[in-house]
Amino acid sequence: MSAHRKRVEPMLWIAGAVVVVAVAVTAWWRWDDRMHHDRKVSGIGKVWVSGDGRTVSVAEGWFPHCGGARPQLAAQESPASVVLTLRTGMVFKAPCEDERDRVDHVDVRLHAPLGGRRLIDAATGDELTLGR
Repeated sequence: MSAHRKRVEPMLWIAGAVVVVAVAVTAWWRWDDRMHHDRKVSGIGKVWVSGDGRTVSVAEGWFPHCGGARPQLAAQESPASVVLTLRTGMVFKAPCEDERDRVDHVDVRLHAPLGGRRLIDAATGDELTLGR
C-alpha cells in the first residue's frame, strides 16, 4: 500500500461519516419541523360565538404534550359572510398519556361583530350552524 493511499483512505472514511451524520441530522430536523408546523385544512364541527359577536370558537381537541402542531382558526370576513378555515396538526399519540393540559377549542377574533353574516366552513363550503 502506498503512502499516499494510507493518508487518503482515513480521510475518505471521515468524509463519509460526516456525510452520514449530516444526512441524519437534516432528516431529523425536517421531520421535527413538519411535526410542529405542518397543518391540514379540516372540517369544522361545533361552533359558537361570544356574547359580543366578535369571537368565534370551534371545538377542536389538542394535547400540547403529545406532539403535533397547535390547531389554528382563521376568518376571512366579507359584508355577507365569514369563512372559517380550521388547520389542524399531525396527531402522533392517541390516546395521549398526558391529558392534563387538553385544549378543547380554538378561537378567532373578528374585526367586526358577526351580526347577520353567515358562517361558512372553508373545507366543505357548507354554512355552519351555531351550537352545532
